[in-house]
Amino acid sequence: MLKKSMEKNKFTAIVVDDEQKAVDYLCDLLGDFKEIQLLDCFTDSQKAIIEINNLKPDILFLDVQMPEKTGFDVVKSIRSSEYEPHIIFTTGFEKYAIRAIKYAAFDYLLKPINAYELKNTIQKISNLKDQNSKPQQFDRLFDKITSAQPLKFNTGTGFILIHPDELIYLEASRNYCELYLLNNRKELITINMNQACKLLPEEQFFRISRFNIINLNFLRKVERKNHQCTMMADGEKIILKGTLQNLKQLEKEYFD
Repeated sequence: MLKKSMEKNKFTAIVVDDEQKAVDYLCDLLGDFKEIQLLDCFTDSQKAIIEINNLKPDILFLDVQMPEKTGFDVVKSIRSSEYEPHIIFTTGFEKYAIRAIKYAAFDYLLKPINAYELKNTIQKISNLKDQNSKPQQFDRLFDKITSAQPLKFNTGTGFILIHPDELIYLEASRNYCELYLLNNRKELITINMNQACKLLPEEQFFRISRFNIINLNFLRKVERKNHQCTMMADGEKIILKGTLQNLKQLEKEYFD
């Protein structure tokens, strides 16, 4: 059963998101729910882990993609046979993350969070009778998010191993490709875009033009009029040009 909160008939909650605006917005929404007692909010995932283990809230609202530790990393850090909170992941257009969450039967809310959807999620928690399946849910989630193997790319001097989650986007460079990675890293690989496409997990990467393949986990916005994709990585915006045909296909296959 969910642990009863400090106030009768209330569930305690903690919010974790690296963006202060997102934290403030969700906290404001939660203020309208009498059944929720908000204990604290964090933009620092490391600090959040310490306080979650200390306070043991009934409900955790966790952003999926954060710079130091992802929402999944937070779950791994607090996982315990004696503490099984109800976890609600919050995420933008992160198709791979959503698939993993759905697969493990966890709740999630798409950003910007809709008050009606939040109400439905909290109502579901309030009606929840049995929490015995939580350990199996955790196992399924971890199996899904850790199943991706490092990608091997040939370079001019040998080869490089890159985890898919490190790779923000690829860009054609004549007959080669440049990999743009987290922490402002860049690598030149000695294969062309067509060859690179075959190596990338199709549920996570999409080719928006002849020149670019993007990691959908970093996609934040698509402009239909000017065919632009806005990515967010390392706290910075990255704008890439796609083709109208490819962006229509992207929307149909991943976001319909």
